[in-house]
This record gives sequence, C-alpha cells and structure tokens, in this order.
Amino acid sequence: MSDRRTRTVSLGGISSLAGDDRGVSNVVGYILVFSLITITIGTVFAVGITGVEDRREAERVANVERAFDVLDDNLRDIQRYGDPNRATEIRLAGGTLSVAEETRITLANTSDPADLVNGTRAEWRSKRIAYQEDDTTIAYDAGALVRGDGDGSVMLSEPRFVGAGGRTTLPIVALVRGDGDDRVAGDGTVQITAVEDENLDSETTRYAAASGETLYLWVETDQPDAWARYFERADGFADATPAGADGVAVAEIEHDDAVYVHEIIRVVGLQR
Repeated sequence: MSDRRTRTVSLGGISSLAGDDRGVSNVVGYILVFSLITITIGTVFAVGITGVEDRREAERVANVERAFDVLDDNLRDIQRYGDPNRATEIRLAGGTLSVAEETRITLANTSDPADLVNGTRAEWRSKRIAYQEDDTTIAYDAGALVRGDGDGSVMLSEPRFVGAGGRTTLPIVALVRGDGDDRVAGDGTVQITAVEDENLDSETTRYAAASGETLYLWVETDQPDAWARYFERADGFADATPAGADGVAVAEIEHDDAVYVHEIIRVVGLQR
C-alpha cells in the first residue's frame, strides 16, 4: 500500500514537471524583450549620433557661407563706393581658409586655346579667398561668390558684369596677397582684411573690337562650370563653353564696340 502511494506520487510529480513550461516561457520572453530593447536603443543611438553630426556639420558650413555673404557685401562696397579698407571675421570650425590659389581673367579676340597667346588683349589676376572642409568649398572668386560640393558648383552671388547699349562694363576685384600666412586651419576666428595700397592703382581701361573682330572673355578658375552657367544666362554674353571645360569658362562678348574694364585692386590678408 505504501509502496503504491510512493510510486503514484513520484510518477505524478514527474508528469507534473514535464507538462509545466511556464518557467521556460518567462526566461525566453525576458531574453527576447531585453534583446529587442538593446537592439532598438543601439540603432537609435547610432542613427541619432550620425544625424546630429551631419546636422552640426551642415550648420558649420552654413555659418561660413553667411560669413562669406558678409565678405561679398564688403567687397561690393569697395566696388561701388571705393572704400579703402574693409575687414570680415570668419569662424573656421575645423576647415581651412586660404588665399593661395589664383583666378585669371583674360580679354582676347579668340575662343581657341591654341590662339590665346597671340590673341590676348589684356589679362587680370586675382587671389581666391577660399574656405574648404572635406569636399565643400566656398570661395570669393574675382567678384563672384561660388560654392562647390564634390564635382559640382553653384554661383551664390554673381559678378556685376553689364552688357547693354552697345557697351560692356566689367568690374574686376583683383586681390593681391599681402604679408602673413596664405592659409590658416583649425578652429577659432580669422579676420580677412582688404586694404588699399598706394603703389597699386585701380583703373578703368577701354577696349574696342577692331573691324570684323569679336572679343571673348576667358575665366580660368577652380569652378569653371559655375562661371560657364553664369555666362549662359547673363545678358551681353553668348556661346559659353560647356560647363567645366578644361578648368576654363569662355564666352563671346556681344557688345564689344566698347568694353570697359574697371579693375579694383586690394591687398588681402588673414589675421588671427
């Protein structure tokens, strides 16, 4: 009797444990929930940090672009009113600011590179004030404000070239580098100065096409596609080269009976 009871209880206990999976279900559920929470937090953290960094980078570049807008306004005041000196502050925020590269503007009676040496009527050079970070460049380029991203570029502010009434007026801001560094990098604020020099005279010169001659304007720059598109839509210019052709933008001057080039020379420097 007692043996039978013992076996029954024993068999009942085994049967009871074998059919009860509540403990296993709780453990598996806990593991699944914990894993899901961990993966969700990790994903949100990774995506969120990347988004914050991208937003911060975009804001830094936007701040530099706004500072270059002020620089552009200051140099336009020099064009309009002949202000002798102007200064603009720019916060680097990890990028590089330089006045190392040069843009060349040429007035010629040919659009053929092979004939340019013999066909040049006059030439002007200007240092480019450029900020660069990764593949983004913002530059003041001989009177124009240009932004480049990767292989593309866009003109944010156009030069004040005017072609109307049988004459063309070309104001060119020719920047010459003064003493000091030609580039600065890192963080902090840099002041860009544009100063008049008594030994460098600004002047206006008149050029006219000879009988049967056509004049062309050449711009050799790091952003030729932006200049080519400007010539395509600007009044007074025609037959612009395809965007970005060999680092040069070339356009025919439609009103070449009288071409007035007003060169404004300023010495540019970078100061921390």
